[in-house]
Amino acid sequence: MKLDLVLQTKYGHESNLEKFLKLIGRKGKIQEPCAVRLSGLNKEEFERLYKERARALQVDLCWVDPHLSLSNFKLFATDMDSTFLNLETLDEMATFVGKGEEISRITELTMQGKIRNYAESLTARVKLMAGVDASVVDRLIKFHIKPNPGAEAMVSALKKAGIPMLLVSGGFSCVTNVVKERYGFTHVISNELEIVDGKLTGRVTGPFGTPIIDGRGKISYVSAFALQHGIELSELITMGDGSNDIPMLEAAGLSIAWHAKAAVRPHAKYAFDFAPLSGLLALFKN
Repeated sequence: MKLDLVLQTKYGHESNLEKFLKLIGRKGKIQEPCAVRLSGLNKEEFERLYKERARALQVDLCWVDPHLSLSNFKLFATDMDSTFLNLETLDEMATFVGKGEEISRITELTMQGKIRNYAESLTARVKLMAGVDASVVDRLIKFHIKPNPGAEAMVSALKKAGIPMLLVSGGFSCVTNVVKERYGFTHVISNELEIVDGKLTGRVTGPFGTPIIDGRGKISYVSAFALQHGIELSELITMGDGSNDIPMLEAAGLSIAWHAKAAVRPHAKYAFDFAPLSGLLALFKN
């Protein structure tokens, strides 16, 4: 089957697409958000000739079934930190109290998959925050919650299509619940940051004291939701950037490693290194 090629880049970088189209000798109309769809190309030959040039111009290449439609899907699940939101929430809170560098280093190694036990990593990072005033959570929510480019357009389209949206995070309910309400997610699953007498205790658990939500926890929750609602995993769309997102990226009918760590990209159907979140919509003709 012949595949269409969807070219995408960052918001406001339409000139990159124009340069690339000129390079490959093709014409195409740039559509929202910053995408062009081409057909009639040989994938192997094209990538041999132009894959590296595309990357140099910050253009993503996505080969898609020309009949792929958003109507083929019935459920959407996304990671929060550094995927839906433009920050790592724990790292940000740690920065407020002078612990950012130490905690960010552990976070980065974990998301790259170099520290393989997510629960142990999260426990160690949260322990470093013991005794910190809980006002850091309020500060984060009030001033620093910012979605990544294209979030609003993506959410709007999914809502219009009637697709339930799950926020599936290894982060904390004190943040995920706020994001859920602000952006209209259907359900959320995340960890619990323990606060006693206005201070972080340095302890973290999963929901209601259960084990910490890690990669296995994410896909278990998503699979249970899908089963409960009669949805096949082939009808699931997932997005994530870190190693703890790999199980749900591998399981979904359509998955996107969004601006992800190198070790994560091969586990998703598509890798968006430059496209906004709303680039998801460009994969569908209708």
